[in-house]
Amino acid sequence: MSVDLLTEFAANIKARQLLEPHDKVLAAVSSGPDSIALLHLLWRAQVAPLGVFHLNHMLRPEAEEEACFVAAYAKELGLSFYAYQYDVNAYAGENRVSVETAAREVRYRLLEECMEKHGYTKAALGHHKDDQAETVLLHLMRGSGLAGLSGMKPMRDRYIRPLLPFAKDQIIAYCDAFSLTYYHDRSNFSPEFERNRLRLELIPLIEAEYNPRFRHQLAQLAEIVQADDAELTQQAERMLPELAYVRYGALHLRRQVFCQLSLAFQRRVLQSLIAMARQSGYWAAFEQVESLRALVLNNDRFTYKLPLLTVIGEPNTIIFGEPQLPAWEPGTLPVSGEVTAGVFKICTEVLPKGPEYAVADQGEDFDIARLHLPLVYRKRQPGDVMRAFGQSGKKKVKDLLIEAKIPRYLRDHLPVICDQEEIIWLCGVRRSEKGRVVPGTKDVLRIKLGDADCHHDQPVL
Repeated sequence: MSVDLLTEFAANIKARQLLEPHDKVLAAVSSGPDSIALLHLLWRAQVAPLGVFHLNHMLRPEAEEEACFVAAYAKELGLSFYAYQYDVNAYAGENRVSVETAAREVRYRLLEECMEKHGYTKAALGHHKDDQAETVLLHLMRGSGLAGLSGMKPMRDRYIRPLLPFAKDQIIAYCDAFSLTYYHDRSNFSPEFERNRLRLELIPLIEAEYNPRFRHQLAQLAEIVQADDAELTQQAERMLPELAYVRYGALHLRRQVFCQLSLAFQRRVLQSLIAMARQSGYWAAFEQVESLRALVLNNDRFTYKLPLLTVIGEPNTIIFGEPQLPAWEPGTLPVSGEVTAGVFKICTEVLPKGPEYAVADQGEDFDIARLHLPLVYRKRQPGDVMRAFGQSGKKKVKDLLIEAKIPRYLRDHLPVICDQEEIIWLCGVRRSEKGRVVPGTKDVLRIKLGDADCHHDQPVL
């Protein structure tokens, strides 16, 4: 195997379609051999305009020296250099996360900032095959599913990893062959971090005692699982338009259709909707998804709390997030005319009950002479009752809403229409006996309920 990785490196970029002709690449360079090799290979390959990003985490005494080294190397190659400095320890303390998590969050945030400011379309990261093996093993030990076992993707959003096919020893050999100077991060040898213990203790033990190709085969597992996971993910995404929609700013899942899916796709659909609702690429834990799935299958109504997300279970729908319904005030209902009440539009018209009269296929018809005008529209109130159509006694509005399976979040926003004596229509649910159209009716008041123009359901794309 050649020490020069350039041919295979360029071929990998082309085969994986990591870069397009219009791309401008920002290489994230620490000072270690991986990122130095990445930068040198990108510079030699000339696959896209190139710039260099460096973040001083302020974690080690030599960090300033390393920043100067990377700046000098970028200048030697004739590349634009962008230096950032951030107190990662302070960030970890303020946000109550580990130093590893803090470093990752700060790094990606500043990379995004740099890309936006300077017009870069892709960021290149120096992860390699050994990193992939460690990631897969770490996820395996934490009980991950296929998404975790697929490891790091060659491309995720705007981030590319062109070195994933290459092992650490190949990268070191490349640096030595081209006399590339690099630094070793001493924190990579600290047993304080779980990933370091895998790299320094567990993986060498397994390779010595059980399988000398263990690292290679973990990376190979990721390669296999990525293809399977991508195919299943595409199938799940093709299902989403039939399964889910956006209403009032929240994702809604059709419960009945969901319950007919296989176990595998139930899990995937829930994972996808959780990620979409949280606007995050990080999936929920297996136990959380299973708890939610059990609630969907077995409980008509529930509220399930996840980090950054509340899931509301209703008899017909599962709602991911809190629907945002605008406030509205009660008022007088014009006859004829229309009004907007939050997300609803109420329209009225008066029709003669002549030979051409036909019962409304939408809305409700009332004998206007049997109503005590003016009509008002309002929200439900405690103790509200009505004489439901076809029934002699009165019934609580609360019970009518429950029987009709109206979602809880909607019950206090649904218009109630009254004349000067009682409720005549619980909009979209039940009408009253009052105002029944009879053979002697002369004029009919037709009332329709619709969505306000800006509140139609939106498909999930």
